[in-house]
Amino acid sequence: MSAVTASLCSTLLFVGFVVFVSADQKIITAQPGQKSVTLPCRAPNNSSTITGVEWSRADLADEYVLLYRDELFDPDNQHPSFKNRVDLQDRQMKDGDLSLILKNVMINDTGTYECEAFMRGTNVKKRANVGGDPISIVTLKVLPPDQKNITVKPGQNVMLPCRAPNNSSSIIAVEWSRADLVDEYVLLYRDEHIVPEQQHPSFKNRVDLQDRQMKDGDVSLILKNVMINDTGTYKCQVFMRGTNMRKRANLKTDPISIITLRVDPPGGSVGLIVGLILSAVLLVAAVVGFLVYRKHKQQNRDFN
Repeated sequence: MSAVTASLCSTLLFVGFVVFVSADQKIITAQPGQKSVTLPCRAPNNSSTITGVEWSRADLADEYVLLYRDELFDPDNQHPSFKNRVDLQDRQMKDGDLSLILKNVMINDTGTYECEAFMRGTNVKKRANVGGDPISIVTLKVLPPDQKNITVKPGQNVMLPCRAPNNSSSIIAVEWSRADLVDEYVLLYRDEHIVPEQQHPSFKNRVDLQDRQMKDGDVSLILKNVMINDTGTYKCQVFMRGTNMRKRANLKTDPISIITLRVDPPGGSVGLIVGLILSAVLLVAAVVGFLVYRKHKQQNRDFN
């Protein structure tokens, strides 16, 4: 009877261990431009014994996402893309909470993150000595924006939809751009005004936001009196509070909406094809007529 009980206990312990490990491996999804995302991590020990925490990502090699020890962030060897974008949910690490806050989410943030805690007595002077097992593994998937196709006719007004996933109070600027315009943009809206500098001339006085208050994150673009040359792929980007807006070159965020706008000529594709065929027929008729006229004229000369 005791052997059966021991076997049962061993089985239960094994099952419990497997459940604990699988529960610690999480998958989280986010969107580009999202204000923040939390990657959870909780140490199984009393927080009073925790002296630091490291968040890392395997593809960053020797650089880390965040290293916090002795109540300070260690900037050495932190990957540049995470500077000023990461923090702990609780710097006091109460109840062993070591969760990471990642701000202004970008597509390049996609990856598998590992959380490692350092206990009192652990040598954390050199990162090479930090070799414990992770207590949490989180796979973050930042999904690319939806790509929409819109077709209109010349002379119409069109709305290009875009909605930020955050509260509008944190949005300080919106930019609509088109790749073929190079350094000029379609619309830049900040400080409650449309910025005219570097706006492409063809869009001046023809574009506006659907809602300048950006309620519920609505930053859709209104394009008036559409022209054939408006055909192209448009990108919508939002910039959150704390972004450096002094130089446009510093505005590097992922688009939250990509829209391909197609402006059909009058009559659409069918009308265009019919027009081309009719033009070709008229051209052939003109050539034949010219040849007949020339031959007839030559015959009259020979007769005279």
